Amino acid sequence: MSFLKIKDPSKRDKLVAEYVEIKKKIQDDFRSERLGEQSMYEKFGKIFKPITQQQQKSSEDIISKLEPLQEAIENSPALQALPWGSQAESLPEPPLPINIGPTIGTYLIKSYGK
Repeated sequence: MSFLKIKDPSKRDKLVAEYVEIKKKIQDDFRSERLGEQSMYEKFGKIFKPITQQQQKSSEDIISKLEPLQEAIENSPALQALPWGSQAESLPEPPLPINIGPTIGTYLIKSYGK
């Protein structure tokens, strides 16, 4: 829209003022919507902060108690005697019972990785 084509200065000034007011209102609405979402997230952060802090503390406590257990398991001699990884592939297949149906046999074969 060209404001310069309007010959009457009072109409032109009124139309320009209306345009500027509408533009400012749109910008303010957009800004308030964005700030509204931001304030909502800040409000949720304040409300749920005690819960998230407690969960974080609980997680850290659990992890600190599980790490020594994991190290003990990894360093145990019984675990080192078990075949893992490529050694497990060379083990003989466990025998399947002869008196099973085809459905159970299929399931057992699938569960052993064939």
